[in-house]
Amino acid sequence: MAKVEFWNNNNYGGLSDTFEGTQRRTYITSPAWDSMKTDWNTWVVVWDGQNCTGNYMKIGGSNPASNSDLNDTQRGSDKHDWKNAIMSFMMFGREPSWWNSSSKPPVDLSYLGSMDLLACSSANFYDDTKVFSGASSHDDLSEMDWPTNSGSDMNDAIDSIATGSSVWMEVWSDANYQGDWMKLSPGNYRSELGGNSRPSGLGDWKNQISSMKIFTSKPACWDMSFDLQAFYLLFPDYTSYSDTSGSYVTYITQDCGYDVRRINESYDESTYTVSFRIDYCITGGTNDKVWLDITVNADGSLNGVNYSYKQGDGAFQISDTFVKAVDKTAELLGALGALETVGISEEAAEDFIVAFDTFCKVFNDVTKLLYKKSLVNDGRSYMLAVCLHTLCRGFASIKTK
Repeated sequence: MAKVEFWNNNNYGGLSDTFEGTQRRTYITSPAWDSMKTDWNTWVVVWDGQNCTGNYMKIGGSNPASNSDLNDTQRGSDKHDWKNAIMSFMMFGREPSWWNSSSKPPVDLSYLGSMDLLACSSANFYDDTKVFSGASSHDDLSEMDWPTNSGSDMNDAIDSIATGSSVWMEVWSDANYQGDWMKLSPGNYRSELGGNSRPSGLGDWKNQISSMKIFTSKPACWDMSFDLQAFYLLFPDYTSYSDTSGSYVTYITQDCGYDVRRINESYDESTYTVSFRIDYCITGGTNDKVWLDITVNADGSLNGVNYSYKQGDGAFQISDTFVKAVDKTAELLGALGALETVGISEEAAEDFIVAFDTFCKVFNDVTKLLYKKSLVNDGRSYMLAVCLHTLCRGFASIKTK
């Protein structure tokens, strides 16, 4: 890893500051450095102006380099020296293509590799920096420290981000790929996430990223999206609201109220998933909740449905269960029981029939589990129908290019 160390006295004396990893830093006041050393495979450019402006000096390379007295090193053509003059610097862990050029070094992101992702703690790609190379998934950034600032984690601490020419990326505002969601395509430079609003309307993306996925080939379903407004319009006489967790639609039926939320979207290499939460609103009590995931394949066909249920008082719940889309082999996988075969005609291979039968299978199986668990006319039993409606409306609102 690239590494540079500065001392405030010559001959490497006095207090020191050490920085590791590819990064760019700027200072309002100089840390008063008078000597410096670079480690193996470290390329550093120092500047006498903020934000990498003004006079510059290169030091480093594949071998360690040092300058024991910056007071003896001329700064530009004005006869000044570099003692206490460094106001910003750039550091790289591999040799920039322009390193041996006599031209002024560029301060853009030309050093970013095609499969690299750059995340920085400040706007304009400055300060604490992490370069991710290759595909990876990170479900909780609180477990990852900045390589440029050991002991300081990356959770809710990213303010600028850039993707290489072969990087596709997803970010979420909460750990475990939950909360607000945003996707970035290759060559996307977001120099200040404070200028990017989150889907929930609860602010921007500055210091809000808690989990993320990085791909180095385009996911098969990347061009799919969810039309939230079209989804809302499929609920008759709906009213939309927002709270601390984002927007939702309130649906009144059978004199009972249900809040329906699209809570997440995510991709993997071959599928696209949209997640929902439905609350049966219980006056003076804790809401019953159902979580639903609809997963589709790259051709737009249904892959399967995942669901879980929790009664408001905690007396009964159904843990995560995945129902594979009913196809010609009509296989059902999940926590409801052993593998079973159901009689479905060949016509069931059609996407609409597959989706309809799968949703009905979810409905029927949950009905069996909840039988006699609901109070008469309290709205719990009808929540099953609301779930089925939501599955159908959600599937219909997934758009492909």
